[in-house]
Amino acid sequence: MKKLTNLMIRDCTSQGSEICHELADALYQHQAAMAKDPLHKETLGNMRYENRLKPSFDSADEKQLLVAFDGEKPVGYIFTAAEEVTEESRRQLPPWGEGAGFYPDWLKSPVRVGDLGNLYILPEYRGIGLGEALTAKGMEWLRALPGARYLFVYVSEGNNAATFYARYGFKFSHDVLGGIIKAYYQEI
Repeated sequence: MKKLTNLMIRDCTSQGSEICHELADALYQHQAAMAKDPLHKETLGNMRYENRLKPSFDSADEKQLLVAFDGEKPVGYIFTAAEEVTEESRRQLPPWGEGAGFYPDWLKSPVRVGDLGNLYILPEYRGIGLGEALTAKGMEWLRALPGARYLFVYVSEGNNAATFYARYGFKFSHDVLGGIIKAYYQEI
């Protein structure tokens, strides 16, 4: 088992998201493997760094990319971002989605929100507190956002992370895109 004391977490936002290319692809493969519904499995299986993390990172005005390193090897990451949600953006769906979108009907817009997303740790580095360390740092950044009212986190079908996020104060909000993702939220 790896030791957390040998690892370093760095803010890599200014370097761009390419550093997480392999980790992001591993995350999406993991999500696809966990999905129970065949259509969800196929949808998640088609996700890659190029069509998910990269566009999200590139389009975010405010963002933070924290990467955990073992020496120079990236072993985990978390991507957090903030946006102003308008009525129009609240109703937008990604090209691969149908059903309810990322933000719930009860969310009054315009409103500033933060998203805690893309948390992934390589399997051999799990169970040593690295996920908690990345999440705590990501939450600290999100809670400090000026004017942000809500934080959201999205959990793919089959992922058992709901209890993990409940420890950080997140509550279930709604099913996203026909249940492929579950949204959790908290008010700041």
